[in-house]
Amino acid sequence: MAILSVQIIPPSRSPQATARLAWLVLGLSWIGFLLICTLSGYGLWHLRASLAGPQENNTLESYTGAVSRIYAGEVRPITIPSGQVVALAEGETVRVEKGAPPGTAALVTLWEGSTLQLYAGTQVTFRRLQATLYSERFREVALEVPAGQLLLGVARAGSYQQVRFVVYTPFARVELAAGGNYLLRVGRGTEVAVRLGEASLFTDLEGTPVSIAAGQKAVVEAGAPPQVEPARWQLLRNGDFAQGLAYWRFRSEQTADGGQVDATYILDQQRVDGNWTWTLGLNRTGGTRDRCLAILSQEIGADLSPYHSVLLEFDLRIDYQSQPGGGPLGVDYPFNVAVRYHDAQGESRRYTFGFYDHTARGALTDFPGTEGEAHLVPHYRWTHISLELLELRPRPIFLDGIELLASGNDYKAWVANVSLSAR
Repeated sequence: MAILSVQIIPPSRSPQATARLAWLVLGLSWIGFLLICTLSGYGLWHLRASLAGPQENNTLESYTGAVSRIYAGEVRPITIPSGQVVALAEGETVRVEKGAPPGTAALVTLWEGSTLQLYAGTQVTFRRLQATLYSERFREVALEVPAGQLLLGVARAGSYQQVRFVVYTPFARVELAAGGNYLLRVGRGTEVAVRLGEASLFTDLEGTPVSIAAGQKAVVEAGAPPQVEPARWQLLRNGDFAQGLAYWRFRSEQTADGGQVDATYILDQQRVDGNWTWTLGLNRTGGTRDRCLAILSQEIGADLSPYHSVLLEFDLRIDYQSQPGGGPLGVDYPFNVAVRYHDAQGESRRYTFGFYDHTARGALTDFPGTEGEAHLVPHYRWTHISLELLELRPRPIFLDGIELLASGNDYKAWVANVSLSAR
């Protein structure tokens, strides 16, 4: 039996085709190698550009002996002498004692230009002071503030692609926009006010952040949603006299000329600028030639240094004054506002604004020296008065209190809607 044998002979390949195939494989391998090198280089560059680390050149300057710092990982505070500037690092804590004097107690300047002014009773931990090391891709400042008051000036973004400035408090997380100025208070709650820029406030109760624009403040307390309102603080209590003389103290003060007739006060509802409101009158009748002061005072006890405006406003009507102008000495006006305060040097100051409705020859309308100033107002007509206290010189740092007073022989003046608004 014959066996059929079949042999498959592959087609012949020319040397030129084999060479072309070899070159194709070699070219593709070379392209793959270059692609791997390129991707590896890009990955290494991206990793290097994203590498971040703690930043140096942060400083702490103490203005009072009540400032201390705690190194990272330690618990013992080290006092920073007044006037000394020290380096500050990530993880450290700065503390200002509650008994520190009014005004800025310490100034922190960060490497990127942001500043923190610290006040009495403030504690700040610098959680993160970081930026990318080999690029300007990212910059981050993270602070922890359990208590106190700070003025924060956040540096502009500059050439950084992404900037984050965040403050953690017991009640909220606050993110501050670059290039802004902010006031932060932490006590029974968290309060953040925006002077320039914008801020976002995050709480556990709110799923979305609360936005705070320039001229606004947000207040949040434990278990309550944030409240956004105009960035103003009323430093005076019961200025509308709706609670009578609550928070006020009245006294009639005789002078050394032996007067026997005391001054009195009157509470009455009157129409002021079209609205019925409580008014308070300072009155004295029968004083003839002796002097007597009617004084209505309220203690304030407020640090004014965080504010850029402190406006004292009220409505005034003078019905009668027996002495023209400020009297022969220039100190007896039917209505006055005396401001008691301390300046930056800790000196006690008093400045008086006097008001009168007429004058005559021989009467003075200038306070002696630089202790006050006098203003003419219409007779028997309600007039709105507005006084910027931060324009006083020396500038007030701590406001002790104010006095509404009348001085002279006989007088009758009314005041209403007293407000002391800080911004």
